[in-house]
Amino acid sequence: MMALSSLRRRRSDQSGQGLVEFALALPVFLLVVFALFDIGRFVVANSALSLAAREGARLGATEAAWIGLTDPACVTDASQIDAGRPGAHVCPRDVASFRSDVVDAVNGLAFTVGPVDRVYLSCNEGTLSDPAPSGAWTDSPGGGGNGCQDDSGNPVGISGSLVTVRVEHTFQPITPVISSIIESVSLGGSASMTAH
Repeated sequence: MMALSSLRRRRSDQSGQGLVEFALALPVFLLVVFALFDIGRFVVANSALSLAAREGARLGATEAAWIGLTDPACVTDASQIDAGRPGAHVCPRDVASFRSDVVDAVNGLAFTVGPVDRVYLSCNEGTLSDPAPSGAWTDSPGGGGNGCQDDSGNPVGISGSLVTVRVEHTFQPITPVISSIIESVSLGGSASMTAH
């Protein structure tokens, strides 16, 4: 009888020990799982911003040389291209419309990160004397980019010029422990394409 009682007590002690170990290991396990989730979100956001910058540059390259033109083959919005105008080209009214089109294209591909509010544009010759901006820059003249306009607000994009789009977004982790360590991370992407 004594052996049976001792065996039951040992099993009870072991199950209590297992519960304590589980209670200690569970928070660490959950932290690792949520950290992996945040890392995955970070990778997806970074990739989405790069793709969004490329889409903005692609659209910018197709419209930059057509800003303000009143060619009969032009439409002011891509929604106007239909069966009656299958080969129409989008000719933005002004630099503001051009910028709006590029921002819409960027946000169309950046839906996984939410709306991107910092989109910078620049139209340059792409030569040594007028290179595309690099590093941290803005699209105001003197800020590294030019917003595809000169100091008077006139468009500077011409066929053959280099259209560069830079997008920036602030990534915020959602895991409480990680967000208390890393509040936010600034992500960005840029791309350049030749206007045609």
